[in-house]
Amino acid sequence: MAMQPEVRYINAYVSGTAVPQQPKMPQKTSSVQLPRAQKRQRYILQVDMVAVVGILAALVFSVMLIVSLVQMNQARQEALVMKNYALSLQQTNTQLQNTYHSSYNLDEVRDIALAMGMVPVEQVPHLQMQVTQPQEAPHQTAWESFWTFFLGMFA
Repeated sequence: MAMQPEVRYINAYVSGTAVPQQPKMPQKTSSVQLPRAQKRQRYILQVDMVAVVGILAALVFSVMLIVSLVQMNQARQEALVMKNYALSLQQTNTQLQNTYHSSYNLDEVRDIALAMGMVPVEQVPHLQMQVTQPQEAPHQTAWESFWTFFLGMFA
């Protein structure tokens, strides 16, 4: 067999025929991971109008309840004052009645009245009278008054 010529390709760059390549920097690999800055969350408040109206109604009713409780307390205090006043008047009335009944004598009063011209009940003539009440006309119902009006239109 024939020998083949030995061909060698030489890989040599000649200056000016190729763009020089930049040497690559080795990547630093570190085991420490720095925290990433988190994006700031935006809070959006959504207002439910029904809830707002409900809260306002509850506040109004609470104020009304407190005012009515204060008024009821004042009314109770006034009622207590009036009750005590009525009791004191009843006691005063009882004392005055006792004083009045003890200040006169019934036999004396009768003698004075007879002297002034009083006549005993037994000696007074009695007359009896009988009074009859006239009967009231029957009251018409709404239907009867309508029927009377209706018939009056065609009469």
